[in-house]
Amino acid sequence: MTANNQSMDDIAEKIASGLRMLGGLKQGAESQVRSIVEGALSQFDVITHERMQVQEAMLSKAREELSALEARIKELETQMKDINK
Repeated sequence: MTANNQSMDDIAEKIASGLRMLGGLKQGAESQVRSIVEGALSQFDVITHERMQVQEAMLSKAREELSALEARIKELETQMKDINK
């Protein structure tokens, strides 16, 4: 029975060792894939989601300012027409 227990312990240790090795391989593969994808994306003119959000906020503010300026121009044009009458 001791031989069976020893064999089972050896098998369990080999399985555990194999699983640890697979975990390490998985991490290595993920790192390598990430590196490849980042390298490929760096060749294109791609921006991050965070930077896109900043650009959208800036655009929204610019639109608001433009709208305010257009309203101000209309107001000034109206005043100029009233003065010229």
